[in-house]
Amino acid sequence: MIKVKVKFFGRLRELLNVREEEYQVDNATLADLLLNHIPSKHRDVAKDWKESIFVTIRDEIAVDRKGIPILKNYVILVGGKSRELSYELKDGDEIAILPPVGGGEDED
Repeated sequence: MIKVKVKFFGRLRELLNVREEEYQVDNATLADLLLNHIPSKHRDVAKDWKESIFVTIRDEIAVDRKGIPILKNYVILVGGKSRELSYELKDGDEIAILPPVGGGEDED
């Protein structure tokens, strides 16, 4: 088992009502963490969690050609670096889930 820390920002922080959490996982990818571990710890908002972070079609999470879930516009950083959802988690990893960033107004 390894231990990872997840930091939540924006709407996800409000949804889960927590700034950061630690998870004990075994042979898990970033996708496993987002699809299974986080929702199982927050069962009361699991459906909202999945619909907030992943592209869904008819209540099913959309996947790419490799079978990897498709994120909405969230940025996932591991140790400050962007990683694919297939990234295999390592002991001590710090994951930040950042919300989509809106643009500013154009000045005339």
